[in-house]
Amino acid sequence: MRVVILGVTTGLGARLAESLIDHAMTPVGLVRSAEHTEALKAAGVEPVVLDTHSSELRSTVMRALTGADAVVLAAGTGTGPGSLGAATAAVSPAALLSGVAERVGVRRFVLVSALLPGAADRAALGDDLPAYLREKSEAERAVRERDLDWTVLRAGTLRDAAPTGRISLRLGEDPGPEGEIGRADLATTITHILTAPRTVHRTCAVSAGTCDIPTALKEIGT
Repeated sequence: MRVVILGVTTGLGARLAESLIDHAMTPVGLVRSAEHTEALKAAGVEPVVLDTHSSELRSTVMRALTGADAVVLAAGTGTGPGSLGAATAAVSPAALLSGVAERVGVRRFVLVSALLPGAADRAALGDDLPAYLREKSEAERAVRERDLDWTVLRAGTLRDAAPTGRISLRLGEDPGPEGEIGRADLATTITHILTAPRTVHRTCAVSAGTCDIPTALKEIGT
């Protein structure tokens, strides 16, 4: 399974790439700078450099997604228009990637979203918090409107912790995570979601919990 990731250089993205490789999948990382390419190659990731100020940005994304099996947007904050540079001044990465995925026929799409950022991020955002939350909502809407097998995954506050292999999963019209989650456990959850049909067209909230990840996903809808 070939999986294109935006956000592969983040703490979550790096762990997701590791998890995909562990599950015999191929991670393809969309990056804004060529300085990351050698480290990504060494880690087993196929890098694709995006010239975010070029009119060819969309074409580059199309080439990267052609032949892929899934897309994961794990870029965290900065999902609003222009966050990938001048070439995306009118659209968010969520809108760009989901639109290209729909056009080239990559049906599986996972958006890592959030209900609220952690306390430190909220403090750093300050007066920009409402705009941040608005961007998250708009990113989710952009993905849901596409003819894709999408999953919106709202994660609890991310932390670095040893993997437990266990989560708490909540669903519903507007679910929210119950607390924190380790980046490694979230990465493993995303990996399993890619092949979990019961998560398609679902908004899921995930946080640390007591149910092992495969079981939590298999129990959806039962």
